[in-house]
Amino acid sequence: MRRRFLIILVAASVLAAVAGAGAAYLVSASRYRPTIEIVGDRALPDFTLVDQHGREFTLSSVKGRAVLIYFGYTHCPDVCPLVMTKYKRLLETLGPDAERVALIFITVDPERDTQEVMGKYVGYYSDRIIGLTGPPEKVYEVMGKFNVYAAKVPVEGGGDYLVDHYALVLGADRNHILRIAFTPYMDFQEYLNGVRYLLSR
Repeated sequence: MRRRFLIILVAASVLAAVAGAGAAYLVSASRYRPTIEIVGDRALPDFTLVDQHGREFTLSSVKGRAVLIYFGYTHCPDVCPLVMTKYKRLLETLGPDAERVALIFITVDPERDTQEVMGKYVGYYSDRIIGLTGPPEKVYEVMGKFNVYAAKVPVEGGGDYLVDHYALVLGADRNHILRIAFTPYMDFQEYLNGVRYLLSR
């Protein structure tokens, strides 16, 4: 519960850094408006990493498709499975429109999340989700471009660790202009409406 509160509390300030502009919270009316809408025309930075199949992936290769980007990790016990489950449901619900959206999961734990590990993790939800990893220095460079924070948190009684990380899902239109964001705890309908909103831009 405390984690959920903190995610919501920091959303506005972190989004301002990511978007390079203010973040406005708009209340849904009769015509859909995103719960978290990004003000300004900030383009997503291009980057290159490796997908779960071992292929090089560049963000610009999916230009023309709306994009959702989430930074997480495969050992994540809470928020990451929530997002990945929504990704899966989006692909199942959107029908033909699913081909117009790129759902991207980028690790913040490249030391453990190798290509093979990412393949198994992403495959559990859907092979149509794009899971990205790479050498730690490359992953951290991409995180820096998005102003994404992550820090290892040791687990008591062992050498394992969790990762405290930025937990918002970023949404961009087909021109890769950042438009909206979601928390992991928003319901599925908000995600579905948000993606349809991006597709209409």
